[in-house]
Amino acid sequence: MGEAMNQMISRFSRGTNHKRTKLWGLAAVFLLASASVSCVPAPQAPPTPPPPCNEPVCPLATAARARGIYMGAEVNASRLATNPAYAEAVVRNFTSVTPGNELKWSVLRPSPTEWNWGPADSIVEFAEANNLGVRGHTLAWVNESGDQNGLPPWLRGVTDPEAFRTYVLDGVAETVGRYRGRIDRWDVVNEAFVYYNGERAPSAYDRMGPDYIAELFAAAHAADPDASLWLNEVFTELFPDKANAILSFVASLRNRGVPIHGVGLQTHLTLTPEAPAAGSISGLVSRLRSLGVEVAITELDVPLGPLRSEQAQVDTYRQ
Repeated sequence: MGEAMNQMISRFSRGTNHKRTKLWGLAAVFLLASASVSCVPAPQAPPTPPPPCNEPVCPLATAARARGIYMGAEVNASRLATNPAYAEAVVRNFTSVTPGNELKWSVLRPSPTEWNWGPADSIVEFAEANNLGVRGHTLAWVNESGDQNGLPPWLRGVTDPEAFRTYVLDGVAETVGRYRGRIDRWDVVNEAFVYYNGERAPSAYDRMGPDYIAELFAAAHAADPDASLWLNEVFTELFPDKANAILSFVASLRNRGVPIHGVGLQTHLTLTPEAPAAGSISGLVSRLRSLGVEVAITELDVPLGPLRSEQAQVDTYRQ
């Protein structure tokens, strides 16, 4: 998310004990209410009971699979390789993984002639060995494109528009093509809008022109026509102007035939008067789904905030 994101979160949780449970990369169509994945209402069926569990506490992944929910987590390649307890916890509790930084430009392509595939490869191999899905994150981190986290210094220094476009689009094709059939969904563009309103975030990608987002989606689709392609945004549920701007933007992309299949919501539900109720987010989800796209909660945390009520935190997660 970056430092600016952390500052924004602190605005709603200043002086509190966060006790945050972040489920980063919840690579699921987790629709909060009981909406189905399809945009067509499904017939109501009796709920499927969870499979038998002989343990005192059933693993989270067991409960998620029983309900058809993808439950994902951000993972770190080094920790997976060196910390058996960490790796075991991932397998027990999640059905999908999202590389935290291993697929970002700053790690993946440290120089124009060097690709650092090893860390990302190891995460994909771990997922395949343990029957886990993988969410690719991210092909373009717009809000941090001027920072080391978003683009490496060498690429930020490419000011010629056509040279910059070539590097970016070739990079998308190379990355998505390498994992074709192995990573089935991608956050193509991450945080393209200003955190707190409906304005587009200024970024290095502007060198490609105003339609660069459509170009990025087209390049990803060409590299893997079967992959599900997503726009991932933060605080959409918190600021109505931003929600409306994203709804309008996604509708325009869909109307033009741009291959966008989903919208990810980075969801931070601090327990303060300013924060939306978890249940109210279902309205935003419904509006997005009406455009013909899937919706996923790609980040989720409920800091205690000034209410300092663990029961309220539990109730919010339950919703």
